Amino acid sequence: MINCNKVFRSVVLTLVFTTIAGISQSAAAVIIRVLVSEEPGDVVKVAVTQPSRLEVSGQTTSLNPGQWYTIPSNPPARIIPSNNGLIQVKETLYPGEIQITQWRDQSIAVNVLPIEEYLRGVVPSEMPASWHLDALMAQAVAARSYAINTQRQRKWGNAPYDLVSDTRDQVFKGFYRFDPQTGQTKPVIHSRSDQAIAATEGYILSPEFKGYYRARLKRDWVSWGNGYMPISDGQHLDQEMTNQMANRGWNWLQILGWWYRTKPIKSQ
Repeated sequence: MINCNKVFRSVVLTLVFTTIAGISQSAAAVIIRVLVSEEPGDVVKVAVTQPSRLEVSGQTTSLNPGQWYTIPSNPPARIIPSNNGLIQVKETLYPGEIQITQWRDQSIAVNVLPIEEYLRGVVPSEMPASWHLDALMAQAVAARSYAINTQRQRKWGNAPYDLVSDTRDQVFKGFYRFDPQTGQTKPVIHSRSDQAIAATEGYILSPEFKGYYRARLKRDWVSWGNGYMPISDGQHLDQEMTNQMANRGWNWLQILGWWYRTKPIKSQ
């Protein structure tokens, strides 16, 4: 059932992710399924950073760090790491679990994880972590809202996932990226975006606001104070202007109120 592939020379480092301080159990309980890989064929190659369980058809097999495994996608398989370990698919290391299955004649890998952990890989992928903290906080709320509303609305129909990990939904680059040329593993997650996610824990836009955002929107201007502000369409956040607003003293609630014409709500 499982073939160890030792041709790969990369060594998976033992990387343990930390839990965001202050995230409640209720917030972390929202589980998101993210499509992270889809390839022709009938197998998916994975590696793990901590001892892990592979579950297939009610049977359990152990996976150990330091080597690649070739996992058939039929029947479906589930990989559960221990000790907050990560699972590597291609060059990306993911938290949570990985489900492997066949979907539309392809082998797919789906990352299953709490939404607050998902956001840790989304926010710094969608907005530079060096930007103003209030801009990052507004981004976190928009990204959380988009994920939850997309899941609720079943955008992908009966697919075995809620979102995809590229610009068809939101960019999700996992927690770490491995460069096989240098042998180095670089973090995607960042302490500043982690802080923004924790500070806005549980805040989402109401269901009628999807949480759309763009790097730069088409801008028409309106007189505001001693200057001008871009007119909001009530549905999209302009990321570049959001950072400028934060640098000029707007807080994340004011920023979200401007773009979406509503205040975020605290989910239960």
